[in-house]
Amino acid sequence: MRVLVTGAAGFLGRYLIPELLAADHSVVGLDSLTTYGPVARTFDDNPRYKFVTGDAKDAAILRELAADCDQIVAAAGLVGGSSAFGELAYDLLATNERIIAATFDAAIDAFLDDHLERIVILSSSLVYEAATAFPTPERATQTSPPPHSTFGFQKLASEYFAKGAYEQYRLPYTILRL
Repeated sequence: MRVLVTGAAGFLGRYLIPELLAADHSVVGLDSLTTYGPVARTFDDNPRYKFVTGDAKDAAILRELAADCDQIVAAAGLVGGSSAFGELAYDLLATNERIIAATFDAAIDAFLDDHLERIVILSSSLVYEAATAFPTPERATQTSPPPHSTFGFQKLASEYFAKGAYEQYRLPYTILRL
């Protein structure tokens, strides 16, 4: 299987990509390198790994890369840590919405062209930050108040992007809440 991983040079990418390669998958990694800069990884020279420097908000790059992939793992995003939730409240929401919209545009196109099998969304347990039931059931995202932070709200919105793309285009998806 050939997998496109957005945010490949980020914290999650450095753990996910070696696992995909160890499972004998081919991986295309996309990252703008704005958070960590260029960092050498142990898998950089793996013949089944290709790294592309680019912005995950650029739907054209994503469309080009997704056209040859079986799955997309949507891991790119502005994070900044929990201390940044207030300081970067607007930027977290706006930037991550642009990234997820471009990613889904590319995924839908590749799926409709019979290339892509699935998109995997890396969400967050912060979708439950306003929940009132504990332990919180999986479907509480549909019944709980919306998250308090813009980061949690954006992660919930990314799950609704998946739901909408499935309802309209039948794009299969998996949501992983980290």
